[in-house]
Amino acid sequence: MEKSKIPTVTIVTDQFLSLAQGTQQSQGFTDLAYAVVEHPIGMLQKNEVDAKVDRFFQTILDAALKWAPSKDAAIIQEKPYPAKTTTFKGTYAELNDLFTQRQWSLSLPIVPPTPEKVKAMLQGTKRKADEVVWVVPPRQGMLTVELVATLGVMAGSKPEHMPLLLAAVEAMKHPDVSWRGTSTTTAATVPVFILNGPMIEKLGLDSGTGVSGPLNPVTNALGYFANLVGDVVGGSVQPDLDKSTHGSTGDFVSLIYVENDKANPWRQSYAEEQGFKKTDSVLTYFGSYLGGANVDHTNTTGSGLLNTIALTLVGNAGGIASCLTDYDKPYSASNGTTFSFVFLCPEHAAQIQKEFPEKLKVKEYLVKEAALPYRWYAPSRCDVPADTKPDTWIPRYIKTDSIKLVVTGGPGKQSQVWSSFVQTSKPASVIVDY
Repeated sequence: MEKSKIPTVTIVTDQFLSLAQGTQQSQGFTDLAYAVVEHPIGMLQKNEVDAKVDRFFQTILDAALKWAPSKDAAIIQEKPYPAKTTTFKGTYAELNDLFTQRQWSLSLPIVPPTPEKVKAMLQGTKRKADEVVWVVPPRQGMLTVELVATLGVMAGSKPEHMPLLLAAVEAMKHPDVSWRGTSTTTAATVPVFILNGPMIEKLGLDSGTGVSGPLNPVTNALGYFANLVGDVVGGSVQPDLDKSTHGSTGDFVSLIYVENDKANPWRQSYAEEQGFKKTDSVLTYFGSYLGGANVDHTNTTGSGLLNTIALTLVGNAGGIASCLTDYDKPYSASNGTTFSFVFLCPEHAAQIQKEFPEKLKVKEYLVKEAALPYRWYAPSRCDVPADTKPDTWIPRYIKTDSIKLVVTGGPGKQSQVWSSFVQTSKPASVIVDY
């Protein structure tokens, strides 16, 4: 509205003023009119809301009638290329301390990005070093190919990984994934990547035991790189621009899954379901709430196992009323989740496939069984018929496409459910240039 020359007042709580100001600057405004009220404004009774309105109405009115922009405000935008260099003399530990203090890293150790190492990384791509590949929210940092190489060096990547890093950026910046929301929300969100295709063998990736664990240097580097992009370039750092109430280890290293094609009893990978060829190397990204574990060692039927997975589906991201969500229609809730990835271990997948030879039938079963009574959803958040009663069972999802199945990991009867961040996001899949 301000860009359309319509004056506004932004009502913001004292705990979120820094995020509002960061968003303001990222949109090119040197100043905006704020009416700052005490936190919180959510989950209040009507009498509490009325009292807060009475206390702050004059503040809002004054902001609307008396506010004027600061004459001294200015935004300085440095040229993104070539990157500045810094001369440093000291120990490796001292270098890491410097990067941490200047918020050039995430306090995890980094490989020093010397000009020589960055130049070597750039040999892994034909793209020009000065190309801006993303203006990264929330602070709209300019990410060049040179900076991709720099952060890749810091994270431990090699020149041959440049196509993977650039593909990750392409997926992260896709408008469907709601990057700004996931990187600034109060929720503990995790960037999640899924890798498919020939690059698994080419890069020596492991899709078996401990697939998302710490032992593969390629996926470790990719996970660290993704968060360096978000935090160092995008500025999604607590407590100012990233408002995550608790945070998680996903704020350091993103979660990486490699699909286990050899153990997939349906013989069709997630990437192939999305229309890609078996010969395509594919990277998929989505922003997720924290995952839920399905630990079922005792069910001896596919449907019995799917019942416990359905329970995990409805319990994950608890309090988020995603019932009857639909990609193609407006949703009345301010929060919701439109899909979940079910990461099936090979043993669970094999047991399910015996009873459900088609993936579609698995999804249909989960859509039907993943349901809760209406009273278990957050109030006033569900798009349901007017005659719905508290004990009416409401499905978590209504589309089979909301259930994403990926076979990954090694022996054991442990599967996981990771649910999407808010109702506006979708997964994004891109081809990796290998």
